[in-house]
Amino acid sequence: MWSATFAAFFITATAYSRQKHFAQVAVKSSYEARSLVRSEISQFLPDLRSIQVRFSLLQPTNDTDGLFGTQLPFLKNSLCWSEKNLASALIGNQLFGYAPEYVVYTDNHTHNYATEVFHGFPSHRYHLVNLDMDPKDMMRMAPFNKSEFDDRNLASVRRTLADCDHLDPHKGRLLLGTDVKFLQRPLEFIEAASQLHEKQAVYMVDRFWQGQTADGQPVSKVKYRMNTTGPQCPGLLGDFVYLSPGLELTVKKLQEKMTWYMNQPRVLERTIPPCSASCLASNGLHAIDQFALVMALGEAVRPMGKGCYSLDTERYSHWYPRTPKTQVTHDKTMDTCEMVQPVEMDAASSEQSEDSKLKMLFAALVLLFTAMVSLLCAFTESEEKGSKELQAFDDWKDMCSS
Repeated sequence: MWSATFAAFFITATAYSRQKHFAQVAVKSSYEARSLVRSEISQFLPDLRSIQVRFSLLQPTNDTDGLFGTQLPFLKNSLCWSEKNLASALIGNQLFGYAPEYVVYTDNHTHNYATEVFHGFPSHRYHLVNLDMDPKDMMRMAPFNKSEFDDRNLASVRRTLADCDHLDPHKGRLLLGTDVKFLQRPLEFIEAASQLHEKQAVYMVDRFWQGQTADGQPVSKVKYRMNTTGPQCPGLLGDFVYLSPGLELTVKKLQEKMTWYMNQPRVLERTIPPCSASCLASNGLHAIDQFALVMALGEAVRPMGKGCYSLDTERYSHWYPRTPKTQVTHDKTMDTCEMVQPVEMDAASSEQSEDSKLKMLFAALVLLFTAMVSLLCAFTESEEKGSKELQAFDDWKDMCSS
């Protein structure tokens, strides 16, 4: 395929250089041919998207026991399931077609350990960001210097604010916690993500609410909202959020929403329906990053408050119990996963992307044919007028001069 493309460009370049010595008509036809290539070739080339998958490995208090006992095992496990099922599903999709690029936030205590986790990965497929070395990190966290955050809250707020500066808004971005496992290929998620317009989002639902609503519905089936006005993305789980290209969240907006939540009375009624008792953990600030996202994302999507969509709660299960249909789960079970060879292929080399390869091959053939026509036009116009051989090129001359 690439040899055909190279040949096409070589012939085009040769024709163009020879035409400098030929008749003006041939030059005109060559220009038209090249214009045709530029205008038509984009119809045949695949328009593929890549996805950034964000994890974090932050340890504010240098807790080595927690790092080795919980954080590193969970990162490895989540990464393993992602490579096994998410990467292969993305490669097989006509819109995405590429294995994901991982962006992992680290600090001075965890950076070397994260480097070991990605040993053997293709270098273009991951990027480690040491937030302790990021001069903007202190500015992002400045409003919370005197906050009552515990280690978990501090790490969650830090990663969420860092997303605004370290993820590419022109790409799709999947914000994941390290306790998310892709137990099966997430085809429903990829289909939903592929249908999003710019500045939209899709996410898992936090179904941790329990009890019944006034009309007798199980609260776990109801998407919670923050007890305030304004557009929101109801039910959002902060550890599984996909942002489509063009959707941008700002540090200022997220800081504003986090500060609002901090200033609310620390009661269960901060959400509708009332939150479970877990919301009172971490000095009453548990999941502050998630609740800020509910509001900030609701304002950022288009249409506001309506451009964010939730995934099926049985297939994309938050917490327990899992369901017979569970494909992706967010919980604390360490499901055994045997690490596969990191995916190095993209759409151009994957067997599951034959459609993309055929499109590129067809585009190369179109370019080759157009270049050959241009070359024949050039040689036709160079023939002496009145020559008998010129009669054989009458049809070409008519086309070249038309």
